[in-house]
Amino acid sequence: MKHIQTELNLGIAITSDNPHTPTKPQYDPYWDELCWEEQSTCKSVGEQVSHSTQKSAHQHEIQTNHFVEKYYVERGNNKYWYWRYTWMEGRKLRRKYVGSVNSARARKKKQVIEDCIRKNLHPQNIITILNNFSNNSQIH
Repeated sequence: MKHIQTELNLGIAITSDNPHTPTKPQYDPYWDELCWEEQSTCKSVGEQVSHSTQKSAHQHEIQTNHFVEKYYVERGNNKYWYWRYTWMEGRKLRRKYVGSVNSARARKKKQVIEDCIRKNLHPQNIITILNNFSNNSQIH
């Protein structure tokens, strides 16, 4: 039988003939080299910032990207062109129908929307104006 010697944390050596008794692992410097190579391949990204950031969480800002876009719908062999007001709510793209490009009323709505965008009005205000267009039959 194999003779196995183990050490306890108290520094006492125990001799045992039992092969299942835990033994102190042997030190192998090769493992230190492997661990050092793994650590040395990592690159540090902890650079110092040279300027202060005004808004660090830009993904939480209220984005007011909005515009009027021209689009078409195909029915049969024909293309029908329309305008729609498009704006961003967070990361979601929202749209509201304005009207046909052939309609005088839709051209008027488009002009009002573009004026509101130039004045930096919030998209919800522009939607309210568009809804008022629908309710007022006097604007043609």
